[in-house]
Amino acid sequence: MSSSTKDEIVVSAGTAPTLAPPDDVRKRADETRDDLIDRFRATMQDRLDERQAAQRAKTQKAKTEAQLGEPTVGPYVAFDLYAFTPIQFGGPPPYQPSRIIAGGEWAVIYAVMFVNPTIDIPNGFAVPPTTQLSGREYRVSMEQVNLTDVTDGPDDFRQDLFTPPAAPAFTVLEFWFQAPVPGRKPLLFEANLSADIVDIGQPYAAFASTVIDADTGQIQENIPLRYLVYPQ
Repeated sequence: MSSSTKDEIVVSAGTAPTLAPPDDVRKRADETRDDLIDRFRATMQDRLDERQAAQRAKTQKAKTEAQLGEPTVGPYVAFDLYAFTPIQFGGPPPYQPSRIIAGGEWAVIYAVMFVNPTIDIPNGFAVPPTTQLSGREYRVSMEQVNLTDVTDGPDDFRQDLFTPPAAPAFTVLEFWFQAPVPGRKPLLFEANLSADIVDIGQPYAAFASTVIDADTGQIQENIPLRYLVYPQ
């Protein structure tokens, strides 16, 4: 996979957010976002390369052993979604810990949508996904569950168009929310993010199974994105 450049990372507002933070909060958030994305670009490229190398090794092993009834999945990652743990902006930086939020504070979850810009003919991608999805409409959704009260929301989504001539390799999306004010005990939330292509006949979809800890930069696989809201 070729390395992505900063020009290939696009920040998309998509549809207008349900909630919008004050201007001073958004300004601080933009600076934090740029720092996170710089770190993301440096580490995620290696992560994608490692994943594809592991999948190629797995595919080769399956071919060697000639296993029946176990279709192998190619190593090519065409479309994917990543998420950062939420960040709140209640005081001076650094804004930590990211997953412990005071009731009433503004917080944002950054999602990064990946569209592969490379060709892989053996795995069926003579035309790269960035070209296939040019001019197509995408949707990224955030579904949340209050695990303490077992209630739905707050939910949100972003919908926009990949403008020609090619979809960007990385698109950053912002999901803002204002943490509810709990009663006497904290509230535990879980956020699930998914992405798909709205146009008919485009079989692209993904969900954020990879979560990046905004505090440490640690990459976590198949761990729910959860955060705690406590009463001040």
